Amino acid sequence: MSASLDSSLDPMEEIRYRKKHGSMWAEIQKDTHFTFDELEQIMVIFFKIQKRDEKPVASDLISRAHFRDVLHTGLGMTDSYMMERVMVALDRGTSPYVTMATFAKAMSLYLRGSLEERINYAFTCYDLLSEGYLRRETMYQLMKKSLAKSSRDDDVEEAVKELVDIMLKRMDIDLDGVINFNDFRESVLKTPSLLESLGYCLPERPAVYSFIATWCPTWKSM
Repeated sequence: MSASLDSSLDPMEEIRYRKKHGSMWAEIQKDTHFTFDELEQIMVIFFKIQKRDEKPVASDLISRAHFRDVLHTGLGMTDSYMMERVMVALDRGTSPYVTMATFAKAMSLYLRGSLEERINYAFTCYDLLSEGYLRRETMYQLMKKSLAKSSRDDDVEEAVKELVDIMLKRMDIDLDGVINFNDFRESVLKTPSLLESLGYCLPERPAVYSFIATWCPTWKSM
């Protein structure tokens, strides 16, 4: 994130902010993997982001654009196509704003989420039509977007078709021609490296460690 974001807050301003939202944070904290003190630090980051908006809409909202900037520059999530899916997975993607609760839950997922949580999240990112299963056409579209960044157009078509065939053979456990959530979950539990097989929707571990070291240096090691 830009240098302007890590400037210190005025102490009194921060105290007022904590007092104003403390009761709300107590409720939000129940749905995260953070202690209350850790969540306070996450919410101070939220406040610093909010201060970048020239005309904040409400004290518990930040613009989606600024949230995406956090994901991009703070956590190394740079796939613009997948970012649209990320927003859908986090908050249905229907608002130009991100709430405190969504921000906190997203940071909890990215920094400390369990494998089960990540499986649910990744499947939602990949389920483009919200059908509860992944068709061959959906897998093709996702993998083509991913491979197109590093391959020539004339190489992509056949490579993607072959990869989709491989993925279906490996993950379609009930052999019904699609990958439903149970297929996806069982495959990832058996082989965790399959979690982001259809696109990068989570930060890499080095980016997570760097984020924590920069923004939350007092946290205990994970």
